[in-house]
Amino acid sequence: MEPDVKQRVQAQFGAAAERYVASAGHAKGDDLAQLVALAGLRGHERVLDVATGGGHTALAFAPHASEVVASDLTPDMLAAAERFVRGQGAQNVRFELADAEALPFADASFDVVTVRIAPHHFPAPARFVAEAARVLRPGGIFLLDDNVAPEDAELAAFINRVEAWRDPSHVRCLPVSEWRALIAAAGLDVEHVSDVLVKAYDFAPWAERMAMPAAEQAALERWLLAAPEACVAAFQIVAEGGRVRSLSTGFVIIKARKPVR
Repeated sequence: MEPDVKQRVQAQFGAAAERYVASAGHAKGDDLAQLVALAGLRGHERVLDVATGGGHTALAFAPHASEVVASDLTPDMLAAAERFVRGQGAQNVRFELADAEALPFADASFDVVTVRIAPHHFPAPARFVAEAARVLRPGGIFLLDDNVAPEDAELAAFINRVEAWRDPSHVRCLPVSEWRALIAAAGLDVEHVSDVLVKAYDFAPWAERMAMPAAEQAALERWLLAAPEACVAAFQIVAEGGRVRSLSTGFVIIKARKPVR
């Protein structure tokens, strides 16, 4: 990652580590079960969970795999994830400090690579996908689960501005078409793209999780209240009594496989 982006990510998520471990939006959700089902594990596989955050994906895969390596760029986040996962009794999860765009793992060393609710923080997603492809064995599976931008450029610019305002370490949500192109360019074959999964966020706790200063939170709220009708509809911005109650973003799950040559 570029140094300035890397430092913002480490600062932002280091400070918010315990909040992300406790976040219901990260700890729960049907998408975790979908990821495990799509992997089709038989118990002997090695799984790499990139940008593990609170460790929720690593924990979900642990009962179904031989070993899970949970990696993250931020030391404090990795330590919080380890405390959480160990507290849940998982013994086959190993924790490694790693940059998603320069993974410190050997070629063809994992059966499955997962990434969940993280790639929108990566400044060079093409490098990340190439790294994921490199560490996968032939026949291995890549699973991506992240919020995505609409294909419409104006709507995409709107939601990326909202996300970056709330969290300065946000880089960009990509549209599904761009993810498909990056995955294909890395030599992986897309086997499944889910429907867009809509997740609603209560505005106040969503902003507070990243410790937004009160003045900035209020400014973002005013900006959302003045949003164009197309954006209000696309992101289901709900306002009551002159306050933003909630907004929604779309997520997709993509499964791809490394060909056996």
